[in-house]
Amino acid sequence: MKITNKDVKSAIRRFKNGERPFKYTGSRTWFVVGEDESLYPLKYIYSLIVNAEPKSFNTSEPISVFTKLDVELLHIPKSASDDFYKRIQESLKNKHARKARLKKANRTPAQITSKIVIYDRNPDVVAEVLERANGKCEECGSDAPFKRKKDGSPYLEVHHIIQLSDGGLDTVENAEALCPNCHRRKHYG
Repeated sequence: MKITNKDVKSAIRRFKNGERPFKYTGSRTWFVVGEDESLYPLKYIYSLIVNAEPKSFNTSEPISVFTKLDVELLHIPKSASDDFYKRIQESLKNKHARKARLKKANRTPAQITSKIVIYDRNPDVVAEVLERANGKCEECGSDAPFKRKKDGSPYLEVHHIIQLSDGGLDTVENAEALCPNCHRRKHYG
């Protein structure tokens, strides 16, 4: 199958319209940069074009195809927090070495500049989900752990069941109100 720039534009349009033919939960580090400068998950766009599950092909395949078409791609490495967690695990292995390093450690941490993608979420979705939850975590059923200082409302966090970065939609059906513990468990448990 010969893929053209028209195919890429069509796949982006389909993705923007909410089409998700396959559930894909792999990590997102490669993106297609659209004409509107928005980022679209590379493997999703390619899967819409070739009608194949994202897990059925390696990332290098769409990279090769899109590069030949001069489609702009962006690689965003995995989160620095993943690397930090690994470094913590290494530190926990040897208490003596850790104590020695702490004696010599710089007390002012280095700064890292990073480019991040922030989703402009729909406030109506958040409001609707919080109203639906009525002050109770939709995972564990417990009351919100405290009230917000700003307005006294129950503190719950709205979580996307299929994350936006994984192609999830910003809809009431794809969101749930969670207490902070359940929210962290969803992401890190």
